[in-house]
Amino acid sequence: MHSTEPLVLVFDIGTQSTRALLFDKHGNLIEKTKHDEPPYISQNDNRAEKDPIECWQGICTVSRELKQKVGDKWNDVVGVCATSIRNSLFFLDKEGNPTRNAILWMDKREVKCPDPMPLLNRFLYAIVGMGETARVSRKTSYTNWVRVNQPDVWERTAKIVMPTAWYNFKFTGRLADSRAGQAAKFPYDYRKRDWMTKYALNFPVFGCPVDKMCELVNPGDVIGHITKQCSLETGIKEGLPFIATGADKACETVGNGCLAKNVASVSLGTAASVEITTDKYVEPETFMPAYTAVANGKFNPEIQIFRGFWMVSWFRDQFALNEKIEAEKLGISPERLLDEKLEKVPLGSNGLVLQPYWGPGLKTPQAKGVMIGFSDIHTRLHVYRAIIEGLGYALYDGLENLQKRARCKINRIAVAGGGSQSDIICRITADIMGREVYRVQTYETSGLGCAIVSFTSLGYYDSLENAVSNMVRVTDTFVPSEENHAKYMQYYTRVYKKIYERNLPIYNELYKMMEKDRL
Repeated sequence: MHSTEPLVLVFDIGTQSTRALLFDKHGNLIEKTKHDEPPYISQNDNRAEKDPIECWQGICTVSRELKQKVGDKWNDVVGVCATSIRNSLFFLDKEGNPTRNAILWMDKREVKCPDPMPLLNRFLYAIVGMGETARVSRKTSYTNWVRVNQPDVWERTAKIVMPTAWYNFKFTGRLADSRAGQAAKFPYDYRKRDWMTKYALNFPVFGCPVDKMCELVNPGDVIGHITKQCSLETGIKEGLPFIATGADKACETVGNGCLAKNVASVSLGTAASVEITTDKYVEPETFMPAYTAVANGKFNPEIQIFRGFWMVSWFRDQFALNEKIEAEKLGISPERLLDEKLEKVPLGSNGLVLQPYWGPGLKTPQAKGVMIGFSDIHTRLHVYRAIIEGLGYALYDGLENLQKRARCKINRIAVAGGGSQSDIICRITADIMGREVYRVQTYETSGLGCAIVSFTSLGYYDSLENAVSNMVRVTDTFVPSEENHAKYMQYYTRVYKKIYERNLPIYNELYKMMEKDRL
């Protein structure tokens, strides 16, 4: 006989795939469906766009497939929620229809704004040493690009939102988004958890009036209920509550059980990051915001490596054709085969050190990726291990910085994302960090975080902390080797930490030479 265990339906809409997930109140992933799709449309190397209608169609597809897959369990769904990527913008008209393709977080287009920022703002930026950061933020703002280059689109655009806001609208008919979902080049005041006023210092950077922003709600609020139209398209029961959660990284932090600042959530995903949860607003770097946490009233200071474990895919596609062919014959993933070969390369990659600035940061727009130490003994696999270690050094650097800024001691690290599925990558991460690294019961930690928020909102738990204690379970632990950590720290302090500053003059020259091609 069919049981009636309450389930939450979660949609996790990423850069390269859309997933529909069913979780029970114990944190078990009951079933899922996944739809892979091209990550973006590109008119040239600087562009990354996506058709919002296709994004919604992907959601409808995985929803209907999951319904068919689980049968009667579909009737046990008590709530629905969604999480998605950050720093990506949808442009909508008054009816909520897209006025152009969405611009995604990987997009590197730049714009020369014809209207200068107010003199007072420029003066204040210069005083606090943020003049260059403000200039770069302005010319890389997607809203500014559309405003300057597509005035007809700008005129028709009534609202500019993060992806989740539009998905929320499609599910419920209400254009609203969680405060924990705001992480973009937007006039959002992270300290106050609300839109900026026009008098805010940073407001002129974005070139976007507040009336083009959508309504904000708190994570855990019920945004609305599944509409009849949504039910027809997705197969979800009409009238089910739809709960606000947060952006993928914010939900991932909760799914990893990281609700205190002594435990860091490290994402070994497409964009790698290290994040903690704090009670007070703590800037992870000077003038860099702490994001709004899914845990109400808290913040998520974060350091991000823009191109993260995307670099593993980059290496696979550019240098691992043999492994891709061999893996296909064996019926395994190329990454698994590469991991088996990774064990054969010694710690430190025989002196090959990589700094993973394949994508520039906001405060380091001129940075470029570097590999140093090549000799005739190095092979493709040395490059692969150097990528893994270089990402580890960058995350360790971020971890140390967060400790100083938040004045805390981080004792343990939870890992999630694609890289966390590899035992050897987890061991390397633990050795570099010099701290215990753990994984929880599911790879789908962003989805688990969404489910935790939803079950709490629906009254199955009286607090987020209680929900986490009942729904998050540590399944694998990696204890660092003191000897290996000491060796890695030699590479980190004597080589890695010096690479950026020593190469900065060269980066600046390259940046100047290439700037005209980006505008």
